[in-house]
Amino acid sequence: MQLIHDRCTGCAYCVLVCPYHAITTDGWANVVADRCTDCNLCYYACPNDCFVPDVPLKPYRPRVRRRYNAVVVGAGIGGLMAATALAQAGHPVAVFEKLGFPGGRYTEIDYRGAAVTTGAWTSLGPKSHIGRFLADLGIELDYVSLGDVGLSEQYSVRFPDGRHYPSLLDMLTPGARRAWLRAIARGRRGVPADVSAHDYIAGFSDDPDLLAAVDAIAATASGLSSRDMPASEYVQITLDGRQAGADFAMPVGGVRSIIKALTRALREAGGDLFLRTPVARVLVADGRATGVELADGRRVPADVVLHNGGAGRLVQLVGPQHLPPDYLDRLRGLKGVNCAALFCATRQPLFDDAPILMTPGCRRVVGIFAPTRLDPGLSKEGLHLYDAFFPVYDDDRTAELEMALTDMRALFPTFDDALVWHVPMFFTGNWPGTESGQTFDQTGEDRLDPVTLIEGLYLVGMDVKGSGVAGDLIPVGVRRLLDALDCSFGRRE
Repeated sequence: MQLIHDRCTGCAYCVLVCPYHAITTDGWANVVADRCTDCNLCYYACPNDCFVPDVPLKPYRPRVRRRYNAVVVGAGIGGLMAATALAQAGHPVAVFEKLGFPGGRYTEIDYRGAAVTTGAWTSLGPKSHIGRFLADLGIELDYVSLGDVGLSEQYSVRFPDGRHYPSLLDMLTPGARRAWLRAIARGRRGVPADVSAHDYIAGFSDDPDLLAAVDAIAATASGLSSRDMPASEYVQITLDGRQAGADFAMPVGGVRSIIKALTRALREAGGDLFLRTPVARVLVADGRATGVELADGRRVPADVVLHNGGAGRLVQLVGPQHLPPDYLDRLRGLKGVNCAALFCATRQPLFDDAPILMTPGCRRVVGIFAPTRLDPGLSKEGLHLYDAFFPVYDDDRTAELEMALTDMRALFPTFDDALVWHVPMFFTGNWPGTESGQTFDQTGEDRLDPVTLIEGLYLVGMDVKGSGVAGDLIPVGVRRLLDALDCSFGRRE
């Protein structure tokens, strides 16, 4: 197996799927040649075509229908939600996914007996946008909530100097607490679009611990600093967390339970899902999308095409010649987010209160989620799992990883003794995740409209209109898409 190093964005999906531990990563994937058996699982797990088999693979040619009402490019959570809703409404629909697993960044992969996230680790629970959309599809999941495990707070706060607080409000002085509550209450009535989260909160309180915590919360929710995030987005994220409240929960079995439920519902409704089936291009004739051409050369006609692969991939599949110049410039001018996660398994718990730990004041790590705090069954070996999230500010991913590890050692003096294994996961460059970060001119209504300027071509995913906590804004855009297609389903908000 050959590896094209320059294409690697560091996501480590290949590390997670390799059954022989023949791939390592220090921010870039590396093949351990004497362990590789050419099973090719890494080839089907890489979003960026980094791997080239030594022997060309025989094309996978699944049986597809002659025509569909809708085809979806990409089986991320947004694509699966839209496809399931359309299938339940009676439309023949197919989802084509190039990877060997559905869910994209919103699922988990088994690794060393543990469920390791592929990018997103929680849905906030049944009251979230994701939870309510699933309910409208008739999907019922089992959740484990804060109350189920005897907790009341979603997150606690710990500084690298050792200070630890059971909640944000417990951390604040009475004056800073009142100021923060006033800021959120006033923010519900509207905030100027050009004011950052940092400057907005600083207008109510100059408490350095509060401002550091706001920065950590903003970065954990979006990958952006509070100076780069509009105040309106921070307020919405805070309100979304409040709405989840004590019902903050994760599905039993992890977020992949969501993906499993969606794929099951899609197929039960008559929809098709094809894995390892990349789309080579979106067919466009006379300014209208007419279907897709698969990598094996077959053409699949459709009335509408839904794209769930990010703005960069959209330009590639449609072809810049088919996109209006202003729209093309907008797609190419989107500001993305470079971020990373350090997924760890430890023998002893690193913390034992809320499932999320905000870590203001660190050089890189901003927040840590402990999925086994809610569902111990996510580790078959009884280990404690942690997902430490951090923004990436330098192209030297190895150096960024070292700073994150230094943060973990400062936060937890026993970290090295407790650590069993860890996997660094970087989402940088042309990784097809969020390509329009929640920064100025790219939030709420300023994100991409699900209706593109090409007739019959629509968008779903992280880059579409909506506000809130990372992936939880995706179903907001999916609802807009379904409204544009005049597709009604289930119970609508």
